[in-house]
Amino acid sequence: MTATLSNEAGRSIVSARGNHFVVDSPAALGGPNEEINPVDVMLGSLGTCGVFVAEAAAPKLQIPLKGATAVVQGDFDPRGLRGEAFDPRMQAMRVHLMLPGANVEQEAKLVKEFQARCPIYTTLVRAAPIEVTAGDQKRGSTTQGLTTATITTTLSNQPGRALVAARGNHFVVDSIPPLGGPNEERNPMDLLLGALATCGNFVYEKAAQELSIPLTGTSAVIEADYDPRGIKDGSSSPHIQALRVTTTANGANAEQAKQLAQAFQKRCPVITTLVRAAPTTFNGVALAQ
Repeated sequence: MTATLSNEAGRSIVSARGNHFVVDSPAALGGPNEEINPVDVMLGSLGTCGVFVAEAAAPKLQIPLKGATAVVQGDFDPRGLRGEAFDPRMQAMRVHLMLPGANVEQEAKLVKEFQARCPIYTTLVRAAPIEVTAGDQKRGSTTQGLTTATITTTLSNQPGRALVAARGNHFVVDSIPPLGGPNEERNPMDLLLGALATCGNFVYEKAAQELSIPLTGTSAVIEADYDPRGIKDGSSSPHIQALRVTTTANGANAEQAKQLAQAFQKRCPVITTLVRAAPTTFNGVALAQ
């Protein structure tokens, strides 16, 4: 997938498999933060993956599921995003699944399916602890001293389609073929990669302003390798096994482009999380995990 800065400051356009959606820079980078931002998008990828796995697994497990909702929270330090000497990575996440129609034992089975078959969960859990609860189980508390982002995603009345709500914004996400989904709208993996690309765009934009670099535009192309067989039946881990990030910085010379790339790698909460989860190359150079 590809993300490119638009002609509006702090706004990026993501293109994934013929779908296009707008993502805004967060307030910590001086952005408008009106549309969904990269952290919203990353958490949305985890939540939608959760409800789609539950939807696909329930019939095979003979669970009379009557819908599914996931509330996802992530704790991080936005001071790092602003360029201060703090790590901006996601330090803890929580997923609470509401699974009407399932009893306690069945809820546990669906949670286990989510943890085994979701490529987003199996990737992100390698970088930060993710607490998963369901039904009447007590939800975990936020991490003191950190900012908490929250999204909610709910299955729609169309199979394989969910609606994500984030800070008053709503958008549609589709399930993928290994889970029997239509895969017409953006899917959870599109969201995760889109979060990474747009975060890069916005850090480049902000850092260029701070360093007086004459940036005229930037884009990021993200590729990820994973095994979809694990999504279908859990026979193998579906986690991302390799990430490739390619960026452009129009208007910047080679030294300035290097400075912007370093800012992205240091300040973006998405890349500082994902680099801990999968081998990552940045413009052809391997990053330390």
